Amino acid sequence: MKQLFRLLCALSLAGLALAQQPAPERNYSLSDKISEELGKFQAAYNEKKWDVALSILDTQIAKAEPGSFDVALMEQYRAQILLQLNQYSKAIEPLEKAVTLSDSKFPTYFDERVTNELVYFLAQLYFNEATTTKNTTLQVSYYDKAEKYMSRWVKNTKKPNPDALLFYASLLYNRAVQDPDNVDKERIKRALEQSDVGLRLVTRPKDAFYVLKLACLQQLDRNVEAAELLELLVKQKPDNKNYWQQLAAIYLNQQQDVRAVLTFERAQAHGHMNGPRDNFNLVGILFNMGQYERSAELLEKGLKDGTLENDLKNWELLSGAYQQLNRDYKAIEALKQATVRFPKSGQLEYLIAQIYYGQLEKPQEALDHLKKAVAKDGGNRPHQTWLFLAYVAYELKQFDTALEAAKKAVTFPEGAKEGERMLKAIEEAITDRAQKLKL
Repeated sequence: MKQLFRLLCALSLAGLALAQQPAPERNYSLSDKISEELGKFQAAYNEKKWDVALSILDTQIAKAEPGSFDVALMEQYRAQILLQLNQYSKAIEPLEKAVTLSDSKFPTYFDERVTNELVYFLAQLYFNEATTTKNTTLQVSYYDKAEKYMSRWVKNTKKPNPDALLFYASLLYNRAVQDPDNVDKERIKRALEQSDVGLRLVTRPKDAFYVLKLACLQQLDRNVEAAELLELLVKQKPDNKNYWQQLAAIYLNQQQDVRAVLTFERAQAHGHMNGPRDNFNLVGILFNMGQYERSAELLEKGLKDGTLENDLKNWELLSGAYQQLNRDYKAIEALKQATVRFPKSGQLEYLIAQIYYGQLEKPQEALDHLKKAVAKDGGNRPHQTWLFLAYVAYELKQFDTALEAAKKAVTFPEGAKEGERMLKAIEEAITDRAQKLKL
């Protein structure tokens, strides 16, 4: 908004003087008395004595005939000084008074060009108020007034400039999404129309036009067009990482995983989206696509060179990728490497035991790692680890170990029911063993 308001302040007294020289059919001019006093105002203005200039205007406005051309012009001057002082909120009232007074006459006090300038400034000022206030009721009112003045400006401007259309489109968009739960789709469509008009006016549009158009397309769920626009943007500006991120996100939302992966790889070729989180997301997409070989390659590389976070979930994912490839020993090796980095994790030992028992049918090795798991923190679900330990020990007829594990399992509310059944089976087995020994 600061740049926009610099334009406001560019309105000079020389420009304002055009209103003192209306077209012949208007025949409006300052009264002799006011004209004489404004000479003092002119001197104060030239010397940038803003307080003196405002004081002169306030005094003369109070003396002037209400509703007269004198008042309209002096309100315009007053607004100009307030804009110079960056008092944008205070500038609204005199600016609006000037326009209202002019509109009340036929012909109007100000010609079409001057009126359009004032209307445009009012739209900008109200938009600024809307974007800075936290009062939602006032915000709606300010947006509506800004939209009213901007619609008038567009209607009365034969050759609108791109910056003005960008402002209008931004205004419509912001008003439309004021309530995120009730987005005004019709205003979004109008914002999209204005941005398209602005895009056609120049050979090299500002990025803001594309950003706004993209936001509109996404609000309207026109994701295919949004993806096409982003493809254009990454081609024109491959160094903009935000465009790559948005393009990948759109493809993911559309469940176009192959395109999403290609977007990641293209972005990385330009030096973007290559951080640990980005690499993890890429691995996740490949894993979900069933590209386990590629997932394992990226995980192994990333965990070695630091392009992936060295955390449990990534080591577990690496092991999972190898399991999907039926490389069970590689899966175990990955988990064993992880235990070196996370020596207190019982979950890693639990996962190793699962592979030994389920895939490799090696219950003794599974039992060894289950004992390590419970000796640490018991894994993510300790009751489950104790039950698994009891079951494997029972299968290996190591009943004393199984009995101890089952008793431990029932101490957890989640393992009580299953633990009791396991405990009963183990006790029966121990009884049978004792009876056989007697014989």
